[in-house]
Amino acid sequence: MGRAGEIKRPDLPAGRMRDLNAALHELHREAGFPSAREIARAVGLGPSTVHNVFARERLPRYDQCMAVAGCLALRALTRRPMGGSQEQTLDAISNHLHELWHRAKAEGSVQQTRQPPHSAQQIVLHLNPRNPQVLRDLGDVLHLHHTIRSLCPNAAGHVSPNNGRLLYRLDMGRGDAILRVQTTGTVLLRALTADYARAVAVERVAWSETGFEGQRVRFLLDANATKATARTGQRGKRVGLQTAEVIAWWERQASRAGLATVEVRSRPLRPVIARREARNPTFLQATRLEGLALITDPIALQKAVLSGIGRGRAYGLGLLCLRPADADVSPVLHAPRRLHHKCTRSSGEQRGTTVKDAEPDEVALSPFDQVSVRTDPK
Repeated sequence: MGRAGEIKRPDLPAGRMRDLNAALHELHREAGFPSAREIARAVGLGPSTVHNVFARERLPRYDQCMAVAGCLALRALTRRPMGGSQEQTLDAISNHLHELWHRAKAEGSVQQTRQPPHSAQQIVLHLNPRNPQVLRDLGDVLHLHHTIRSLCPNAAGHVSPNNGRLLYRLDMGRGDAILRVQTTGTVLLRALTADYARAVAVERVAWSETGFEGQRVRFLLDANATKATARTGQRGKRVGLQTAEVIAWWERQASRAGLATVEVRSRPLRPVIARREARNPTFLQATRLEGLALITDPIALQKAVLSGIGRGRAYGLGLLCLRPADADVSPVLHAPRRLHHKCTRSSGEQRGTTVKDAEPDEVALSPFDQVSVRTDPK
């Protein structure tokens, strides 16, 4: 068990980032393990921001890193002088952390240029409305969330440099239900009960084909558009936005995601209800946004597609779907009752295959950036 106030170190590979993180944790130890809340009060940051400086696997912001380091250095000098004048010691610590941060920044830039393009896959399930588990999942988003997590056991709940968040969207209409699951990992279809889905499709989201700067694309997003109300000395309560405010909210999100909106339409959806035992149900307001946009920053757009947009991403909201401007992103209901999968070759050639005697068991993204479907005989 760690010391009181000690912050868990992230699991980092050998390199400059780990050196910087180790120096921060050593300075934290020298300062007597003050809590993140104590440091936050001293430097004027939020406790979670201070915690992330120590615990996140990514490079902290320079100003936040140096503010935390300065606070810890003062506390360390107060507890145990480290030789020389205080000004000289503080200057030495500041220069050391400054050098470590910039070395980590330079190393991260080199790794980013060498990193292959991200790619994800979307598994489209046409659910069987007569299946008891489907009825249970459609009645409670928490059950649906657990079912999807069983399909993607290795998917991350957060975004890291090498993977994306597990995202999904449920489309309902005229007795049909289509579940679209996006992940960068493996999907285990054998985790589903028999006859859970009538049809399965596999689609690739590859950045060499998704879009480039200046391209016009159609987008579709089911989102929980909210804002925090003002409260003196407290975190504001989040409330849902009305139609006019939703459009303004999307404009801000689109700008961060590397999109310039050309036209947008919004319509309210049924609220998402998460029923928890011994607690009141959670209601999330849902809005569908779709329209036409211009890609202004492909890298920011890539991150937005992988990580999702807005809140409620664990409950089927936040998945941003894109298509070329001349294509339709709306879900196609009334799916065929046969089991299908679509494979995309690395060269960009596509083909569709109808599977009658075999059922997809595991869907994985291959090292060659193509979708492969492994089947076993019944």
